[in-house]
Amino acid sequence: MTADKDGNNTLEEQEQDVPEQPPEAVEAELQESVPEKLDVHIGKTWKEEDWRKLIEKLVSEGLVNWQGVAAVTLGELNPPQVGTSLASNANIKKRYPPKKAWQAVKSWFYDQPLGCRECKTLLKLEAEHIVPKEELGDAADNLDNLQLLCKRCNAKKRPSHKNAGLTHLTAESGLMWILLQFHPKTYDVFKKLCRDYGMTMADIRFQEAWALAEWLKKANRY
Repeated sequence: MTADKDGNNTLEEQEQDVPEQPPEAVEAELQESVPEKLDVHIGKTWKEEDWRKLIEKLVSEGLVNWQGVAAVTLGELNPPQVGTSLASNANIKKRYPPKKAWQAVKSWFYDQPLGCRECKTLLKLEAEHIVPKEELGDAADNLDNLQLLCKRCNAKKRPSHKNAGLTHLTAESGLMWILLQFHPKTYDVFKKLCRDYGMTMADIRFQEAWALAEWLKKANRY
């Protein structure tokens, strides 16, 4: 058994402590929990009306309210610290005279086209290397080599996120979409649906997301 410096089990060890059902038991629960022809990628074919109905359903169930929906949306439209993080990057700062990096970054930032270069969304924008740092090293941290992509499109370019293009939502949104759209009865079914969806992160991320189901169960709302 491995432990951290405080004597606590590591995340890997904690994951091993969670008992899992045999695959056949999970499959049996899956058949009972969700529609026979479940397609976790059905969201790719959804229209605006389908997404509107989903949000209205969440509001009617009291999981969120319209002010909360507006607040989250407004917050995600704000590209927090994209520019300031670049201006504080040591490789970018050394390209400019002292205290001049921000002016250069601001000029680059304001000159960017509206939205993600790939999908045009204005939500969750990030600065992304056009030619990856794995190829150029520190030279990649150059404003001429940067563009704005949303979180999902940025992930799609990374070799470590080979399944990102299979999903229609970011991981954090996809976890909640599967939980609230399909209402899996058990954690094991939820995890299987997440894997079917294409998520490759550690199981502990699924366990964290499942907390919402546990909270709703205590309130007799799941």
